[in-house]
Amino acid sequence: MQITADKNPQSYSDQGVSGLSVANHLKLAVTRHPGFTSQFNLFLILRALGIYSLSASRSELLFFFLLIGILLSISPGTLAQEKETDEVVKVNTNLVVFDAQVIDKDTKWVIGDLNKDDFEVFENGVKQQISYFSRDSIPLSVILLLDVSGSVRPVLHRIRDGALHAVQRLKPDDEVAVMAFATTRELVVDFTKDRGMVSKRIEAATATDRLGQGTLLGPALDDAAIRMQLDDAAVRLHKGPAQTSRRVIIIITDNIADTERNEQKQILEELFDSGTVVYGLIVRAALGKVFNLLSLGKVKGVDEFVRQTGGEILDTDKNEVDAKLAVVISRLRARYAIGFQPTNTAVDEKFRSVEIKIKPEVAKKRKENPVVLTKRGYYFRRK
Repeated sequence: MQITADKNPQSYSDQGVSGLSVANHLKLAVTRHPGFTSQFNLFLILRALGIYSLSASRSELLFFFLLIGILLSISPGTLAQEKETDEVVKVNTNLVVFDAQVIDKDTKWVIGDLNKDDFEVFENGVKQQISYFSRDSIPLSVILLLDVSGSVRPVLHRIRDGALHAVQRLKPDDEVAVMAFATTRELVVDFTKDRGMVSKRIEAATATDRLGQGTLLGPALDDAAIRMQLDDAAVRLHKGPAQTSRRVIIIITDNIADTERNEQKQILEELFDSGTVVYGLIVRAALGKVFNLLSLGKVKGVDEFVRQTGGEILDTDKNEVDAKLAVVISRLRARYAIGFQPTNTAVDEKFRSVEIKIKPEVAKKRKENPVVLTKRGYYFRRK
């Protein structure tokens, strides 16, 4: 196998994303997660950044290993000094886009007939002007995160069939990746639009118990969040900062899992960085139902990630996995994309709380009781 690469390092800053952004994403993936390269090797990182394809010389490959090493060794401070003026311009014109779902608080039905003037946005309590508004015009970038642990094995064929049908419901411009997890986890197939290949990989991944019997959600979701960050960096590198897809992780699990507080905080930061929404489809076999009763329903591994990112949780019977996944895909199409340019342009790298509301005068005129589901905020970083 040979590798082809674009040997023009200058192209990294010509595409609308600075070397600082690329280096930060790579550092996040490699330095914060030492085991990352064993799960998603450097070839995957290069492919995520769009700088290799199949065919070229070994010397070209070595050139890019060296380039990645240089990017990882460059300090953000040095790059910031060299590109200070340029970065200030980019920050001042930066568009922050939030994905939002509006539902009736009582019936949970989706409300899809709102327009830009029906919403208001606040950042750290300060009202912002909405400068971008869209609905269902953005392709989906979906990671299906499949629980294949021992507790779901009796209903795993239902999960498999539901996932297979969900893939076929995606539109031509949508891309999908699949990960499986139990005691350990693996990337079954990277982002692709090849539905046939995805289907074959799903069948293979659900036909064995080689990933173990446990349900370690945290490490799997961490890997999925990082994969979204890399894909986001790659898109920004080639197409600039505008939102080009709606990023979603759909976790199909019995939800009998837990994550440590520090691990949870780290994963949420990664999800916020890439603007990823988490959806949970909860399906339980007999063992999962018993455990849920014994724990008084307090073990809810997925719930906090869903709540913090503005997603939704759908419970399903084993016979309705396929139908409920169809509902998830449909509800994803009904989400709004709402963007604004922050009035506070200070690059403080701090978390900024964001609240998106339906204007009171609009809500009063509707027969529904509208509630907006969206992520809790974001980190304002140099892009």
